[in-house]
Amino acid sequence: MRKRYLLLLVTVLFGLAFLAVDRYTRDITGESSELTVREADYYGEVLFSRRYEDDGTLADTFYAATSKHFPEGDLTVFTEPHLLVSGQNDWVLTADEGVMQGNSQRLKLSGNILIRPVDTNDPTRLETSRLTYHIDQKLAETDDLVTMTGEHSRMTGTGMLFDATRQRLELKTGVRTTYEPVK
Repeated sequence: MRKRYLLLLVTVLFGLAFLAVDRYTRDITGESSELTVREADYYGEVLFSRRYEDDGTLADTFYAATSKHFPEGDLTVFTEPHLLVSGQNDWVLTADEGVMQGNSQRLKLSGNILIRPVDTNDPTRLETSRLTYHIDQKLAETDDLVTMTGEHSRMTGTGMLFDATRQRLELKTGVRTTYEPVK
């Protein structure tokens, strides 16, 4: 009879030890490693999309080398996005990566962002590392360092608001300008 109780006690101790090890490893690895795995539910290559204004004029054209949609968070990730913003003067926005959540009208761009006019005779260039583009308003904004170069000038500042419709650029803080006069 005592052997049965001893066997039962040893089994309970092993069970408690296994529970303690399980709880310890969950604390180290997170709740469930399966929940943190992000897997795309659909993929696309060479995405091309045009969006029109209510009056039928072209608002913008979007291109991306690839796209992946992740159901967790309803995120779509684009590689090498190019956005042609149409209006009085056309502008091109390019980046290494873009992310859009659901049907929000915000495209978050990151990595080697370049904003330039379509007109190749205009040397104006805006560069930054992160940017949010509000599609419906044609506004680009960032709180990161921005560098703007022109034919004979270079301007840097932290934070920017660019309104493509009104052709207006506002640098927020720490603005420095260098101008080289034509010789």
